Amino acid sequence: ASMSTLSSQFHTMGTSVASDIYVDGIKKGQAPKHFTKWIKFGVLVSILISYVVCYMLEESIIARGTAMFMGMCAAAFLPCYFAMLYWKKVTRQGALWSIVSGFISCLFCIVFLHQKEAVALGWCQAIFHKAVLIEAHPFPLIDPLLFSLPLSALVLVLVSLATYEKEAKQK
Repeated sequence: ASMSTLSSQFHTMGTSVASDIYVDGIKKGQAPKHFTKWIKFGVLVSILISYVVCYMLEESIIARGTAMFMGMCAAAFLPCYFAMLYWKKVTRQGALWSIVSGFISCLFCIVFLHQKEAVALGWCQAIFHKAVLIEAHPFPLIDPLLFSLPLSALVLVLVSLATYEKEAKQK
């Protein structure tokens, strides 16, 4: 499973380099002639960057990075997935604001509240001269998902209720 995930991520990065840099930047408005070569170049560059970054960081960064990513995805998307299945009043605005609030709140908790990630990233220390913003037990140990998931769900419900009538009239 991890090999197919890596393969698809490197392919996506290579395609992004080819379409965003080559087609939209270098050859703007022209038909791309060497698109496949640029995809291969993008894949190679993304592998090299990943390789260098991998050896610059500590050993547990893969597990920590995976946990952070999964938490951000859950905070951003889980309320929307669940609500779309079981609640007919979900609106486009409610879903959008839920995703944004879930992502931003999870990122905030990772950078400034959760001790493992905040200390590893060092941004809180650099900005506030503290390892974490709230040092009182148990806040530095609480997973960011426990803050961001309920907030994302609450935003989904409140914004959907506030915009339901307007979106229903537009349909």
